[in-house]
Amino acid sequence: MQGVKQLLDHLTLRRLSLRARQMAALATDQLATVYPRPIEFEGAPKRVLVLTPHADDETFGAGGSLLRHHERGDSIRIVLFSDNVESIGGSASSAEEKLNIREAEFRDAMRFLPGTEVILLRLNNAAFKERARIHEALKKQLFEFQPDILYLPSLFDNHRDHRVLNIWLLRTLPGAPEVRPLIRGFEIWSPLPATAVTDISTCVEIKKSMMSCYASQIHVIDYEHHILGLNAYRAMTFGATARYAEAFLELSSDAYLTLGNSVFHL
Repeated sequence: MQGVKQLLDHLTLRRLSLRARQMAALATDQLATVYPRPIEFEGAPKRVLVLTPHADDETFGAGGSLLRHHERGDSIRIVLFSDNVESIGGSASSAEEKLNIREAEFRDAMRFLPGTEVILLRLNNAAFKERARIHEALKKQLFEFQPDILYLPSLFDNHRDHRVLNIWLLRTLPGAPEVRPLIRGFEIWSPLPATAVTDISTCVEIKKSMMSCYASQIHVIDYEHHILGLNAYRAMTFGATARYAEAFLELSSDAYLTLGNSVFHL
């Protein structure tokens, strides 16, 4: 057992040493290759807050990582903002029926993360405005939960509501200076210049099951095909050791504020 521990310690030091050399090379050579940081699920339990604009974003973008967090006993809270009514077309069903369908899909997917706390804000489509008065509700989540890690769609994801959610967070964080989580922006509609990746090879089958819960959405777009293709591609930086991975733009809260304010000219 001691030999295994020494080997793991050696491999960890090698990985950190490689990362340090990569970053040093980047400082002197703008063409140097720097791979995304492999996310390690170790150490003390974490508090993980997920801000998902619509039911399914959390699963498509970070489902495997959330399964990894759950596996190690981290506390997870998922805040679902939209009522998702607009995501089901046609007039055959009423708005209430559509809301019930989408919330049932969301809760069905959450069965694979037992014990996860979920909060539904049920904002309608018109509420997704840059200057909507959502800051107090969002600040409440930050103060109450005190997250160590915060997941949401990336600043650069090509979906208006995803960017609006980032604007809300950018306007809320300065009013909560005691809360400074590590922020991981995930990709759905736009590939990222990723800075961190999670190996989800061991839980990809469960992620598939979670995605299949969103039947109303998969009926329109084959999300499983597209998302798993992206996850397969993201595993490339692990070499032969992984088949599927999720990628993130990982930033400290302060770096996120600096970059986000420059992107959205806030």
